[in-house]
Amino acid sequence: MNKVQQKKWISVLGMGVFILTMLYICTLYSDEDKRNVAKNAAVTDKMQQNTDNDLPADFPKDLFFNSGVGGWRTYLRLNRDGSFTGEYSDFNAYAEDDFPKGTVTICEFEGKFTNIQRMDQYHYTMSLEKLEILDIPEMWIENGYRFLKEDEPYGLENGEKFILYMPETPIEQLSEDFLIWWPSWYYSEEETVRPEKLSCYGMCNEAMQYGFFSYEGMDAFEPYISR
Repeated sequence: MNKVQQKKWISVLGMGVFILTMLYICTLYSDEDKRNVAKNAAVTDKMQQNTDNDLPADFPKDLFFNSGVGGWRTYLRLNRDGSFTGEYSDFNAYAEDDFPKGTVTICEFEGKFTNIQRMDQYHYTMSLEKLEILDIPEMWIENGYRFLKEDEPYGLENGEKFILYMPETPIEQLSEDFLIWWPSWYYSEEETVRPEKLSCYGMCNEAMQYGFFSYEGMDAFEPYISR
């Protein structure tokens, strides 16, 4: 091999090494890009999970459990993160000179729903993790009422799993035992056609099939007292 051929061979060999080196570098960058994409996807998935673990964006909402008969009801303000405060009260007309407006049995409470999961476009599931009865006097008189402390809020007992139904949920997906607590379900078929979809939020105590529903501008359901 003469010197000219040696130079050509060295030149070709050098070019080959250069090309292989560049390919290797490109492979390293490609692998790094893949790792970055995977990392970004994981972050996005985590953010989506955090979003899915919250209730709808228009919360907090006031939810009410009552039969429409009698003077009792349970009021609950449910926040987007699952925390809530509430009040159960039951009015009766028993009165004396010291409390001429009557007697109210009352229970104030707070708590937290966890494991919030959106199952589909119509409902969320969640678990009752904490329910704490607040410390209030056993009896006191205020604004003409006598208040007596109650130890448990009606509607949450035996509750472990709860379902939050969205407005527009088809009625066919809801149980009759749950729907009887919805005031819009009281119409007789002779008077009007029953609704085909839920017109508000509805929260179901799955074990008891008790129903809490949202109302807009219902002054009749204002708590008796604010603390």
